[in-house]
Amino acid sequence: MNPARWLCAAGALLAAGHAAALEPDALFAKLTGSVWAVRTFDAQERPLRAGSAVVIAPGRLVTNCHVLAKASNFVVKRDNVTYGATLEYPDPGRDLCQIKVANFTAPPVAMAPAGGARVGQRVYAIGNPRGLENTLSEGLLSGLRGGDGEARLLQTTAAIAPGSSGGGLFDSDGRLLGITTFAARDGGNLNFAMPAEFLAELPARAQAQLAARAREPEGGARRSVGLSLAEPLRAGDALEYVRTDRLTGNRTPVIYRVDRINGDEVSFNAGSRIEKASGQVVSITSPIGGLFDSASPPGGWAPKDDIQPGMRWHLDYVTTTDDRLRHELNASVGAEHTATVDGVELTVMRISYDGWIYASAGTGAALTGTPFKVAVLYSPDLRRIVQFEATHRRAYASVTNEILELVRIQR
Repeated sequence: MNPARWLCAAGALLAAGHAAALEPDALFAKLTGSVWAVRTFDAQERPLRAGSAVVIAPGRLVTNCHVLAKASNFVVKRDNVTYGATLEYPDPGRDLCQIKVANFTAPPVAMAPAGGARVGQRVYAIGNPRGLENTLSEGLLSGLRGGDGEARLLQTTAAIAPGSSGGGLFDSDGRLLGITTFAARDGGNLNFAMPAEFLAELPARAQAQLAARAREPEGGARRSVGLSLAEPLRAGDALEYVRTDRLTGNRTPVIYRVDRINGDEVSFNAGSRIEKASGQVVSITSPIGGLFDSASPPGGWAPKDDIQPGMRWHLDYVTTTDDRLRHELNASVGAEHTATVDGVELTVMRISYDGWIYASAGTGAALTGTPFKVAVLYSPDLRRIVQFEATHRRAYASVTNEILELVRIQR
């Protein structure tokens, strides 16, 4: 049966009747065989990422597309059983990818009725956080985030962590409410899932995107920024960065997903970051991008309306994060050159910041500061930073050196 028709039929059947709420142990026993781990590998069979996937139809599972990013192949795994899998329907705009597995008999989950999510209801997340397979967490549905009457994100207090991406968020009857997608770092119990009602639309959306891509001139999407990266952001789009600790080599994906556009303001990750349409930063309440967010000046790292080579300015500000550090920096803009993002060549300018960080309570600062250097690559075409590198030398030879790079824009 076509997976979309199967999902619609299942949803209609379940809407007709309401099963009794399950105790957490009974719910876990019912669902654990329908949530699998995902492991991805590069062309040399080296491990890339770990995530989760939910069985939604016979031989079909759904995960987040960012789990599969850059993978040459991937498998689904549970306990000591592993199956090879292939991508069937990608919908990167909503970060949902349907995969198929041959000779796969794991039972599909039941779907919650469309539009049935209620703030305050008890919910359960099942996934594989940090590689710990078959993990259950409990919480509340704490918000419905979106616009124009459509709940684009389910906000929950049920705990998730890296590796939970692609797992299931279930109601107390064991029905799928959403696919767990990301957590706001340092944001307490701010965790988010894409609503399960999107799954019925996944095949049609994926086929439409593939058809549109096939109609593009050969190589056109790569030659012209206007056909791809520089299109205005829309709700559901996501900016995918990778943050690398230059001292340890650890790499962490950082996703800024657009959940709402209100006039000339763009809201990311349920309002934890808000920008003007021009790219200037309005507010940051959850610094998921490391120093890129936590040390950000007012307006962001490219705060001017029309940045030109040779420009200079001075900054003296106190960050809005809990540590309330004072930054005194001098900025200068270098000459234009090129950089490549997701295969597209962009014109960029290097903006260098050089100065000091001082301990501050907001009313003054310590007399002795610590050196702080930042280099960013700013794309006028995208009106945003495509690369950020910072070095902060603290006392006692402690050093932070990290780089954040834009790898793609999911649409």
